[in-house]
This record gives sequence, C-alpha cells and structure tokens, in this order.
Amino acid sequence: AAMDAATDGEQRRLLSIPKEGERVIAPTRRPDGTLRKEIRIRAGYVPQDEVAIYQSKGALMKKSGPDVTPGYDPALDAKPKTKAAKRNERRKEKRHQMNTDIADMFSMVLP
Repeated sequence: AAMDAATDGEQRRLLSIPKEGERVIAPTRRPDGTLRKEIRIRAGYVPQDEVAIYQSKGALMKKSGPDVTPGYDPALDAKPKTKAAKRNERRKEKRHQMNTDIADMFSMVLP
C-alpha cells in the first residue's frame, strides 16, 4: 500500500509538468470558493473561434479578380458626348451655380 502511494504521488507530479508545446491554464476559483480544474491545452491545438473560415478557390478568385468580364475594355465602350449632351451639362452646372449664389445671398441677408 505504501508503494502504491509513492507511485501515485510521482504520477501526479509528472502530470503537472506540461509536455513540449502544451499549455496549462491555472485553476480558477468559483464564487462559492471551490476550485475549477486546470485546463490542459495540447500542443498544436487551435481554438474553434480562432480557426480561419474556409474559402473555396472559386470564391478567392472572385474576390481577387477585377469586376469586369475578361477581354472587356470599358474605354472602348464609352461613347463621346454629343453637342447636346455637352450643352445640357453646361446648363446644369450654370443652374447649380445660380442656386448656390442665391443661397449665399439669403444667408447674408438672414442672420
């Protein structure tokens, strides 16, 4: 019986020494005063919430590539503006400028 106690104590001591790469989280105390068991983390273990989410090759290619169809050149597709389009753009800019000028005048008159 004495021999069993000696080997039992020796086994406990050996268990408390972590192996290479293992980690041990110390026991914590519960609100009622009792202790929780220490947590042993094996070498190479990665917690589930730290594991990267798997992405397929297709998803990675879709993410990394440009958003246009291969062989499509948007510069060739762009049409030059017509005279009417240019004139309308100038009118729009003039109207916008006039509105900002009027707003500035009102802000000077009204405190």
